Amino acid sequence: MKFNFNEKVDRSKNHAAKWEEMGAKFGSNDLLPMWIADMDIKTAPEIVEAIKEKADQAIFGYVYRPASYYETAAAWCEKRFGYKIDPKTLIHSPGVVPSMNMLVKMLTKEDEKVLIQIPVYPPFAASVKTGKRTLVTNELVKDENGYYTIDFEDLEKKLSDEKVTLMILCNPHNPVGRVWKKEELQKIGDLCVKYNVRILADEIWRDLVLPGYTHTPIASLSREIENITVTCFSPTKTFNIAGLQASFAVFPREEEWKAFDNELGEMDIKRNNPFSLVGFEAAYNHGEEWLSELLVHLEGNAQYVADFVKERLPEIKTVKPEGTYLMWLDFNGLNITPEEITDMLIKDAKVAMNDGASFGANGKGFARMNIACPRYMVEDAMARIEKAVKNLKK
Repeated sequence: MKFNFNEKVDRSKNHAAKWEEMGAKFGSNDLLPMWIADMDIKTAPEIVEAIKEKADQAIFGYVYRPASYYETAAAWCEKRFGYKIDPKTLIHSPGVVPSMNMLVKMLTKEDEKVLIQIPVYPPFAASVKTGKRTLVTNELVKDENGYYTIDFEDLEKKLSDEKVTLMILCNPHNPVGRVWKKEELQKIGDLCVKYNVRILADEIWRDLVLPGYTHTPIASLSREIENITVTCFSPTKTFNIAGLQASFAVFPREEEWKAFDNELGEMDIKRNNPFSLVGFEAAYNHGEEWLSELLVHLEGNAQYVADFVKERLPEIKTVKPEGTYLMWLDFNGLNITPEEITDMLIKDAKVAMNDGASFGANGKGFARMNIACPRYMVEDAMARIEKAVKNLKK
């Protein structure tokens, strides 16, 4: 491969939250960090060069966003997913999570309910609670092999409640790794149209779909579904540039994107920093070759973990993800409490992973592992977990 994704990267001087915040989160910094969803992999060199060129100008004042910033994002969307969007409907925001928090309040009223599908990324539930809306959950169904599907009977029952006016969709899904099939998304969209429920689609993982799978933007399925959907996305996950802090929201209705943009203006958070402006355009214009090779590397890491668990850790269950760079590990077969699982991982294995309970009630006994790193880190993590499991049996 042209790019070396197994290069050892020293982040000790990088002020990396993933490495420096383990003491506060887990009680120790002496852990292997496999938690926060960024990569221990250098970004595409074209992005680095664009940022260096901007830095060499030695002026970091307020920036103006040219039309090319939006046109580049729209062109990427059409090329990668076959979905044509008008650049004028794209609104810049500081990030998908800030957008989600704003949109929950904007698209619903205080006495209304918002549906999420658990287990799911914790900010989904948090955005509903901080927005003072009522949370409704549709539990994903896991089969004996650990593969998740949607309980459509329960979903329709929940959506038919006239107080449920918004569904937050995660696609690809964090943490279970599903890339929802077109027919699954069609069912979701049709139900939301039927019951007059808006869709807020978090598609930040849309580019990180492993070989053999295809991402379908839910808004691309029909005009009716597009008209009820606001989609949030960003190249930050894709290219490991989360620190640049920028994203896009796509609106179907002019009055809504204007209202959203006005609110960003009132909070004075609608400008890019100079580096996100050039970094985003470099990513979308020149990053495709790097991304193609990254996906091969991630697929290899995922296969390694899946094979290791199957062959050497039969008490633990996992499924190779279809998208994202996250592995969802089920430790319930160890027959110990969720608290004891956490203690084992932190105190014995010394591996930092996200506690599954934070993703919803049906996440207890699970842990989320980030595999966007050199292979040696994945191998080290799995060896540590294997040793800790063996120690349980002594």
